Amino acid sequence: MLQFHRLISGGIITNYHCSSKCRHCLYGCSPAWPREYMGGETAAAIFSVLRKAGCHSVHIGGGEPLLQPEKLFRVLEAAREARIRVEYVETNASWYGEEKRTQAILKELLRCGVDTLLISIDPFHNEYIPFCKTWGLMEACEQAGMDVFPWRMEFWDDLAVLDPVRVHPLEEAAKGRGDGYVSRVLQRYGMNFRGRALRSFSGHLPAHPTGEILAGSLPCMELEGIHHFHVDLYGNFVPERCAGLSMHFMDLGAGADPKAEVDPAKYPLLDALHTDGIRGLHDLAVRKYDFRSKEIYAGKCDLCYDIRRYLVMCLDLDLPDLQPAGHYRYME
Repeated sequence: MLQFHRLISGGIITNYHCSSKCRHCLYGCSPAWPREYMGGETAAAIFSVLRKAGCHSVHIGGGEPLLQPEKLFRVLEAAREARIRVEYVETNASWYGEEKRTQAILKELLRCGVDTLLISIDPFHNEYIPFCKTWGLMEACEQAGMDVFPWRMEFWDDLAVLDPVRVHPLEEAAKGRGDGYVSRVLQRYGMNFRGRALRSFSGHLPAHPTGEILAGSLPCMELEGIHHFHVDLYGNFVPERCAGLSMHFMDLGAGADPKAEVDPAKYPLLDALHTDGIRGLHDLAVRKYDFRSKEIYAGKCDLCYDIRRYLVMCLDLDLPDLQPAGHYRYME
């Protein structure tokens, strides 16, 4: 049975609404999402549970959390009151602009206890965010005394040779860089082929017959990850690396009762994956929901996502372990 005896470190997804629709986004964020944001009371309840479970630090991400800075400040205040350290706030720099406003936001972040911004630097974000905003925000952070965690700095030279005041489709950025540039970018980035990245780049993965994938099925132990989980604005606990799978954070059992198990009756899909792996989920979907697989998939995660997408998008099911439904509805 799936259990969480302790949680170490994770992320808080304050919003799924984003200024970009990056091809590699694990969580399927985009401008199409509603402009909903985590409230202070929700944040306080989440931080209370996390701290009881042994988690004393988190990072903040989205979506783009700084699209609504005043609401972000309330989340940060809740973290401070719960004695949860914020390691960094992630940003794509799209909000960077007028210097006075930028400095005011940075200074308020510092006042709230945030001393580091993770700033995205890669060709995927550059399809939506001009590079001038990226390095402009980095310079503003230096002026304000805010540390920068550049993610990923190895792409700096790739972007620096492009026109900094406009965006560049990945195909345009690849021109003149030799064959296989996109494949090399995926390798350099260390791509996690799930979420929108799987939809965007599955052609770069080897194809496997469905029977072969099912025959090699093992319990999905990744669901037990305690070092990079996320909790979103709706209270969904998202297992490590597995966006679109979820349980409510109040159902974790972590901290309050070390022997507590995630209820398999409430979360049958999670239970099937954790107990029997992709075969367990596949057999459940075939038996209960008349799922019919394709002949070929780019691995077990591709098959898993196809099943989950079928349940939400084709059958319009509202299942507690496939939340938020917007993950599937706004993915394309």
